[in-house]
Amino acid sequence: MLEPCDICASSEMYPVLEVSLIGKRRVQVHRCRSCGFRQIRPRLTADQIKALYPSDYFDAGSPVGYADYAREFQRRQREAYFLNRWLRRLGSEGRLLEVGCALGFLLTGLKRSGWRVEGVDASAFAVHYARTRYGIDVACATLEEARFPDAAFDVVIQKDLLEHVADPRAHLEETRRVLRPDGWLRLVTPNGEANLRPLIAASGTTGSHPLPVLDQGHLSFFSRRHLRRLFEECGFRCCRMRMIGITRGLRALGCLPGQRRFVRSAPSVETTSLPSEATVGAEDGAAGFEDLSARIDRDIAQRHSGFKSWTPYFHYHRAMKQVDSLPAWCELGYDFECLLQRR
Repeated sequence: MLEPCDICASSEMYPVLEVSLIGKRRVQVHRCRSCGFRQIRPRLTADQIKALYPSDYFDAGSPVGYADYAREFQRRQREAYFLNRWLRRLGSEGRLLEVGCALGFLLTGLKRSGWRVEGVDASAFAVHYARTRYGIDVACATLEEARFPDAAFDVVIQKDLLEHVADPRAHLEETRRVLRPDGWLRLVTPNGEANLRPLIAASGTTGSHPLPVLDQGHLSFFSRRHLRRLFEECGFRCCRMRMIGITRGLRALGCLPGQRRFVRSAPSVETTSLPSEATVGAEDGAAGFEDLSARIDRDIAQRHSGFKSWTPYFHYHRAMKQVDSLPAWCELGYDFECLLQRR
C-alpha cells in the first residue's frame, strides 16, 4: 500500500510514468486521483536519496546529475549581492541557513552580509568542498537529521531543494520548527508540469527502452495550487510567489522549439535498488574528493568573466530576469520563486 498523498491525504495514487532516476534506478511517477499531485512512489529512504548524490553528481563529465556546477559560481555571487542588501534591511546581524547548499557558492557570497551563515547538505562531496574551499559551517545531513534547535534561524533559503526530499510536508514542518516566529523562508522549486512534460513526450516516442532519465533526482512535481496548500497547512504565510524562467518553461512545455534538450540520454541500470550510503562514501574517498575539487576549481577559474563580476552587470542581469518572469497563476515558467514568512 502506498502512503497517502502529501497534499490532500488521498490514498488513491496510481502510476503514470516510468523513468530512470539519475540513470541508477527504475522508478514510477504516481499521480493522486483526487488532487493531481505527482510524486515518485514508493518513497525513497534517506539512505537511498543520499546515494543519488555521489561526487560525480557534480562532475561536468558525468552523463547525469547537474550538468556544469562551475558556471553556477558567478550566478550565485550575483544572487548573493542582492540577498545581502535584503538581509541588511532585515537587520545588521542574524542567523541564516541554506538547506541543500551544494558546493557553498551562495553562502560564501552571503558571508559579506555580516550574518552568521550555515549550510546543510546530504552530499558528502558537497560538504567537503564547501568546508575546504570556503570555510563554511556545513552539516552533512538532511535538515531532518541535523536536528537544529527550535527557532534557531532568522532566514532559511531552499533553492531547488523541496523537489528532492522524500516527504515535502514533513520537510516544511521541520523548516518551520527551526525558523523563529516571523522568520523568512526563500524557496525556489520547479514547475512540476515543465519538469515532467519532456519526459512524457520522450517516453511516448522511445517506448520502454531506454527509459527517459529523470537526471537531477527530483522526487515531487508541484503545481501552484499544491504549493499554496502546503505552505498554508504547514504554517507559512505566502508573501510573494512568481514564475521565473518563462522562456525555458515554454520550451519545456513544448510551446517553443527545444523540448528535447530537457531529456538527457544515459545508460540506465536495470535495478530497483540503489547502493547504500556507506558504499558510495567508500567509492568516493577523500582522494577522489580532492581530485574533483581541483577540477571544479580550475573550471571556475577558466569560466570567470570580469565583465560578469561588474556591479552594473548585476543590475542589468536582474532587470532581464524580471522581464523573464510572470505572476505564478500563469504556470508557464520553469520555476516557482516564493517568499514565505513563518506564522
